[in-house]
Amino acid sequence: MRFDILLGILALAFMPMPVSAKTPCDGVDRHLLNGEKQKLMPPVARQIRAPHPTILQEFKFEDWSIVYADTGVSDETFIFYHGDPTRTHYVTIWSGAAGLDEESQIREWTVENAPGIPLRLAKCFAWHVTKDRDL
Repeated sequence: MRFDILLGILALAFMPMPVSAKTPCDGVDRHLLNGEKQKLMPPVARQIRAPHPTILQEFKFEDWSIVYADTGVSDETFIFYHGDPTRTHYVTIWSGAAGLDEESQIREWTVENAPGIPLRLAKCFAWHVTKDRDL
């Protein structure tokens, strides 16, 4: 084999390949428009008794959602809903810190405290609070 061909093959072998960043949140809708934030604020404020919460993010999958809110009076809070958050009461609430090594414990907590939550959403939440707090 010619040396130049061998070098070309080796160069291709060590070229960085595009990486498709797969995360546990793939398939979970995490886009929230300002109008949607405004719509969520009154029911969230009423339910968690926070005068002026700021809606930071929402995780939506199937008929479940998790609203991430800054209450202004406590740690940022994740509020779990089965159904439309503007028409249903929350199922459970989580706030606080999570360590990088607590992903499986957070997932287990989620499944236990939000019965019926889709596993994909539970995994996304656990991954987000332990490895991807991006806000």
